[in-house]
Amino acid sequence: MRRPSGVATIAALVSIVSLFAAAEWVIAAAEKPASGETARFKEVFAKGNALYEQGNYHGAIEQYTSLLDAGVMDKDLYYNLANSYYKVDDFGHAVLFYERAWRLAPRDRDVRENLALVRSQLRDKQFVREQTRLARAMAWLHNNLNAKEMTLLGSLCYLSLCLLGIVFVFRDSPPVSAAYRWLSFVSPGRLAGLTKTQDLLLALVVVSLLFMSTGFSAYRKSGQESERRVAVVVDSEAAVFSGPMEETTLQFKIHEGTLVRIREERNAWVRINLPGGLSGWVLASTVERV
Repeated sequence: MRRPSGVATIAALVSIVSLFAAAEWVIAAAEKPASGETARFKEVFAKGNALYEQGNYHGAIEQYTSLLDAGVMDKDLYYNLANSYYKVDDFGHAVLFYERAWRLAPRDRDVRENLALVRSQLRDKQFVREQTRLARAMAWLHNNLNAKEMTLLGSLCYLSLCLLGIVFVFRDSPPVSAAYRWLSFVSPGRLAGLTKTQDLLLALVVVSLLFMSTGFSAYRKSGQESERRVAVVVDSEAAVFSGPMEETTLQFKIHEGTLVRIREERNAWVRINLPGGLSGWVLASTVERV
């Protein structure tokens, strides 16, 4: 059987890149809001900002909330709304909207620091999970990229894996051999004395591991956004019962701003999990999903 030529290989690579770029353009176009909606958002948002600057925090909350009711999802809106709730000592809703802003903009220093500030003032500090330095270092990408960014990175890793696979198959073709001679000086494997085949196999293994880790992270983040199992206690106090009714045993109480994970729903009740293996049932109206 005749092996495909170098031109066919290059054409295949160009096709993959073009398809990927077209997909990203379609996603971006679909997410872009209409100009009329953007104008209304800016007008109401500016009005809320003006009320906030005047110290009318309840008025600012009313303006920002009207945008939420219209379906707006924006990290600046969440951040300003969280600041307004913090000013009126509503720590539950402050944590809720800082968490929503953090999910959209995990690298935003103001969001991260304000969220840490509110958490330090919560009554239930024993339920606030803090990552160690080692854990933060190992999960840096997961902590600093949102779901869309992680999905894009995972897609890029998959694309790189496909390209490397094609390069490996045609590693003895003149185009690949010529490109490898020019690029091999940046390859740690080549500098370590590996052959071209060994070097490309090592690259395939590394990119495969990157693809699996970024893919798993993107899966988790997307799952969190779609399932919305994480919630925040927004009432000043929530009673945790052993069953989905007030006639059951009262186990303990939790307070505003505490982060919980919803495991089950039954009528007006939800079963929650807390750090330390604690669980129980609370009224659904006392918590709000992130």
